[in-house]
Amino acid sequence: MLKKRRFSSACPPKTQFVASRWFFAVILFIFLTELARTVALPSHFQRDIHMSKLYSRRLASPLLLTLLLVLQAPASHADAASTAAPASVTGASEEEALAARIDSEIAPLFKANEPGATVIVTQAGLTVFRKAYGMADVAKGRPMTPDTVMRIASISKQFTATGILMLADEGKLALDEDIRKFLPDYPSGGKRITIEHLLTHTSGIANFTNKPTFEAGMNTDQTVSQMIDSFKNDALQFEPGTRYSYSNSGYFLLGAIIEKVSGLSYAKFVEQRIFVPLGMRDSAYEGHERGSAMRARGYTRSSAGSAFEPGKAVSMTLPYAAGALVSTVDDLARWDAAVSAGTLLKPSSQQKAFTAHVLADGKSVPYGYGWSVRKMRGMPMQSHGGGIPGFSTYALRLPEKQLYVAVLTNADRGLPGAEMIAVKAATIAVGNGFPE
Repeated sequence: MLKKRRFSSACPPKTQFVASRWFFAVILFIFLTELARTVALPSHFQRDIHMSKLYSRRLASPLLLTLLLVLQAPASHADAASTAAPASVTGASEEEALAARIDSEIAPLFKANEPGATVIVTQAGLTVFRKAYGMADVAKGRPMTPDTVMRIASISKQFTATGILMLADEGKLALDEDIRKFLPDYPSGGKRITIEHLLTHTSGIANFTNKPTFEAGMNTDQTVSQMIDSFKNDALQFEPGTRYSYSNSGYFLLGAIIEKVSGLSYAKFVEQRIFVPLGMRDSAYEGHERGSAMRARGYTRSSAGSAFEPGKAVSMTLPYAAGALVSTVDDLARWDAAVSAGTLLKPSSQQKAFTAHVLADGKSVPYGYGWSVRKMRGMPMQSHGGGIPGFSTYALRLPEKQLYVAVLTNADRGLPGAEMIAVKAATIAVGNGFPE
């Protein structure tokens, strides 16, 4: 808050006049200095998704706005002009208070010398909270930073689903088409399995990560064809379209379809069609990174529960299009901004992605295309969580409040749940805005 500043009237009028001239000379010098600093913004700010916010705050700094108000006011009204804090200062104070409330809830959950998390909260496209906790690498003593790269696990499914919808919008495939049009060697047991069945986890194809043999071989590199061969002959769990059962196998097949239709590898497709256009410079299919940002090491709580140890090794050729992407909370915020702006998809396609899928019997399931579709205290929410050796993640969006929260942690167990943290942060950010 700007403190009310009063000028003494005890000196004679002539002295007041001379003092006023010197005062305004000093004020003008400070004003011009501040203005020069404001205009000379570093070039990297101009590329940042939140550039406009940073720029407006720089212009609306308490000092600069106070100087503007004083310079515009007659000397006789200088005292009155100094009593009112600009609206932007009040807004900044409210935002700082909000960030402090979120931090006060999250900070006690992590220890400085253990694995940690990165958290971002954006509202109406502006970042209201962004912070890191704990260690990115415990052994090397590297603290987590907000721009640390981590595996995002099944949040990857949003990008795979969007890739499929982009190809559909371009007329290169249709969601109601049989997957054998693109994967002719896939045995379906005489059943018609569509692309939409894969998107909504209603295909009946068993989840390959649940197979008893999965963990033993999960650090062995596999080709896309080899992985499909490992589960394609498993019996369907149910008639396609009649039930919902979460299946990484379905999203693995979607990645193969993207490759077949686009002529690009899955890694190149998400890079060229999504990451590069959106400025997501620290996002990639793991092993195909374009930048050199710090990567977090993944951990798990030891079986004894007394300490953290490195997470189990896994070849990222196995999760593939179902969960092999890496990113940062900053890039995920860029992603949500593009989703909210309708940058990548036709409005009708985006709406379907956020709509609960309806089964053959008319019942709906809590999933659209790549997003879980639920409600948070009566408010529509699209979200997704993820778990992969060494990491646990969660991201949610509340479209009615233009709110987005992403939480990435570098431990698959032993830390507070990423979903719990995201919900807590969202609840604080929304405040009393939830319906009863």
